[in-house]
Amino acid sequence: MGEVEIVESGTLDELTNGWEQYGPRTRIMMLGARADRQALRNHGRTVAIEETAVSVFHRPRAERPEIEAEGLNHAIASFQFVDVAMADLGRWMQPLISQGWTRAEVQIVPSAEASFEDEMWACFHHPAIPLPEKIPLSESPASMARKAFVTHPGPILDEASDSAMEDLAASMVSEITQSMEEDQAEIETPSPEENLAEHEPEIEEPSEPIPMTEEDLPPVAAPQPESPLESEMRQVISLLVAGGQEMGDIMEHPQFIEVSERAAAAGVDVWGMFVRISEES
Repeated sequence: MGEVEIVESGTLDELTNGWEQYGPRTRIMMLGARADRQALRNHGRTVAIEETAVSVFHRPRAERPEIEAEGLNHAIASFQFVDVAMADLGRWMQPLISQGWTRAEVQIVPSAEASFEDEMWACFHHPAIPLPEKIPLSESPASMARKAFVTHPGPILDEASDSAMEDLAASMVSEITQSMEEDQAEIETPSPEENLAEHEPEIEEPSEPIPMTEEDLPPVAAPQPESPLESEMRQVISLLVAGGQEMGDIMEHPQFIEVSERAAAAGVDVWGMFVRISEES
């Protein structure tokens, strides 16, 4: 229990076939740094999930030029696809969200040599890695036969501590910064005259304050009112919390599932709203 089992070759569709009968599930893409792939493989050891989760990694090859054309540097990115129980999604992502990961939508499209229907995926990515609107791939993520990492329910085996999660975030920024620096032109060595000028103290003249009128002040944006369904979701979550429910357990509560399904059908970003309310609590 709690271990990450490795299946040498399997697809998300094959390994999770029939699991939906035990409760609703979801699939997400995780876009991290390639240097942290090992940490992401063992991410399941740092969270206490209640249903088995499966993930596969993909390393782009033939589609690399097309991915680069979309503005994503495949050389620094790690492409991971995860099938997880809906009730465990918050538990799975919370450690990474606390490190700055954000959620967005990305369109998975077939590359030049591939043939499958376009797919829209929820993608969690570190803010240091820009997410394009679409990512061309050689296969549909659901049918990629790869080494799969199966995380079974159980206690937390690895603490998401400073030596784990903070290093994860720091190495992402370090690797991306290094890549950017390698692309910059070499900086010329300053001449002796320039060095001398740098060390001469500059005498700044006091600046006159610039008068501003009320018309110069930028307008304050009025907060967008919540829709009736968003207000209902907020009320349901508040009532469940008041009744003693933990935030990590609310997503599997029948009352929340009922209102969240109606909200999702109406176009509400259910997960984004849930995260905002969690942070406010």
